[in-house]
Amino acid sequence: MQISTLSNRLSRWQWAGLASLFVIAFITIIQYPLATTSTDPISASKNAYSLTASGAVSKFHLLLPASGYHFRLCRAVASAIALGYPVPVLNGWMKEGDLDASKTHLAKVRTVMQYLDSLPASSDDDLVLMIDAYDVVFQIPPDVLIERYFAITKAASARLASRYGVNSSESLAADDAPRQTILFGPEKVCYPVDWSRVGCWAVPQDIGIPRGAFGPDDGQLQHNLPRWLNSGTIMGPAKDMRLMFAATLDRIVKHYDPNHEYSDSDQMYISDVWGVQEFARSMRELRQYFHGDINPNAAFPTNEEKVVPNLEPDQRTEYHIGIDHRSELFQTRAGSDYVLEMLTFNETTDVNGTTTFATVTQNIAESPNFTPYEIYLPSNLASSITRILRLVEPAVGVVPNVTDIALETNIVTKNIYGMFHSTGGKDWIDQLWTKLWFFPYVRPLFEAMVPALQAGWPIAVADGRTWVPSHTLSANSSVIQGINATGVWKDIDDGWLSWQELCGAFHAEVFDGYTPPMDD
Repeated sequence: MQISTLSNRLSRWQWAGLASLFVIAFITIIQYPLATTSTDPISASKNAYSLTASGAVSKFHLLLPASGYHFRLCRAVASAIALGYPVPVLNGWMKEGDLDASKTHLAKVRTVMQYLDSLPASSDDDLVLMIDAYDVVFQIPPDVLIERYFAITKAASARLASRYGVNSSESLAADDAPRQTILFGPEKVCYPVDWSRVGCWAVPQDIGIPRGAFGPDDGQLQHNLPRWLNSGTIMGPAKDMRLMFAATLDRIVKHYDPNHEYSDSDQMYISDVWGVQEFARSMRELRQYFHGDINPNAAFPTNEEKVVPNLEPDQRTEYHIGIDHRSELFQTRAGSDYVLEMLTFNETTDVNGTTTFATVTQNIAESPNFTPYEIYLPSNLASSITRILRLVEPAVGVVPNVTDIALETNIVTKNIYGMFHSTGGKDWIDQLWTKLWFFPYVRPLFEAMVPALQAGWPIAVADGRTWVPSHTLSANSSVIQGINATGVWKDIDDGWLSWQELCGAFHAEVFDGYTPPMDD
C-alpha cells in the first residue's frame, strides 16, 4: 500500500527538527502577534492564540460515534488532527446490542449520553462537538469554528430576547428561558418525512434567508430553505447537550415503535425534541398578545394533519436548540451540491492587498438582470490557515499563500463552511477529499501537530476563555513522534487506539487519496 513519498524522504532528525520548530513557533504565536510578511497579503493583527486577561480555561471535546474500521472514519480523524482539533473520542467502538451503531442509529444517542454522563460538574461549560464519523470531514481550523459558534449563538439569543420582549418577567438566564446554545446542522427537508410530526411543522418560518434565495420557490429539494434539523453534526455546552440527549432518550422510550419504518432514526427523535421546543416557544410568544388559549391549528396553518404535543404544565420544553441555517459551521450535502463552489480568494481592490475576495457568477436565485457579486475571505480564517501552512514549511518547502488555495464555499449564504457532512450518497465526499486545501500536507501536518497534541496546547481564545483540548495523546504510547504517535480514545473506559491500529490499512485512502471502487 502506498504512503506519502514526501514523508519517506524525511529522516528522523528532520522530523525532530520540525517538532522543535513547531514548539518555537507556537510559543512565539502565544506571546506575540503574528507578523504580516510580504508573502502574506492578509492582515494577521488578530491572534487567535493570545491569552485572555481573565485566564479562564475551558475544554473542547470532539466525539465521533463509530462502531468499526473504515477509510472514511480515518479521513475524518485525519482532517481533525491535521487542523489542530482535540484528539477524538470514538463513542460505541466495537460495542454490541443497543450500543452497536452498525445495528441501530439510536446507539449514537446512547453512547454519547454515556460520555456526557461521565463528565464532572466542572465540565458543564465545556464545548462538545459531535460529528457522524463516516461521512464528515473538516475544512477550517478549530479556533475559527469556536469563534463562529459563539457569534452565532449570541446573536440568536439576542433575537430571542427581542422576540419575547425586554419586559418579560422571566430572565433569559433561567434554565427554561428561550436562548440558543446548541447548534445542529441544517437540512433542506424534514427527514424522516412525516409532515404530521412536530419536528416537521412547528419549525421556524423565518430563518434569516429569504424564500427563493436557493432558486425558485417551487418545493424542489434543492430550492428549499435549510429550515430543518440534521443530527449528524452538533455543537454545544456539555450541560445543555446532556439535557438534550436525555430528553431524546426519554422520547425514544415513550414513542419507540419497532414496527415503524424509521424506528431507529436518531434524527427523528431529536428533531421532535426540537419541534416541541419550537411549538412551546411559539405558543408562549402568542400568549403575550392574546392572553388566553391559542388554537394550534390556527397558529401553525398547514394542509397536513398535525400531531399536536400535549404538554404538561411543568414539562420542560426548552433545550436551547438552534440550527446553523447559514452553514457557517456545518454544511450538509443533500440538496446543496449546486450551491457549493471551490473558490480562490485572490481578487482585491485594496492597495495593500489586505482584503481579498472571490467573484461569483452563478445566478442561483435566477434573478432578472443578475449582477456578479463578491464573497470575502474572513481575516481570522486567513490568519489561521496561514499559521497552519507555515508549520509545515520547514518540511515541504514553499507553501502557497492563503489567497492561492481553494476553499469550498456556500455561494448563497456566502460562508466558507467549517465541515462537510455528506448526507445521502458518499461519492461526493470521496471526490472532495483530495480537493481540500490541506490534503497535500496531511502527513507532514500530522507530524507537526504531535507536540501540541501531546502537551494539550491552547486551541482558541473565545468568549473570554482559553480553550484547550479535552483529550491529548496517550502518555503511555511507546511512539512519541510521527503519525503513529497519534490516535484516538475509545469511549470513556476502553483505552487508547493508535493511528496504526485504527488506520494502518487505509494509508493509501488517507494520504494518497485512493478510494476503493465499491461504495461500501
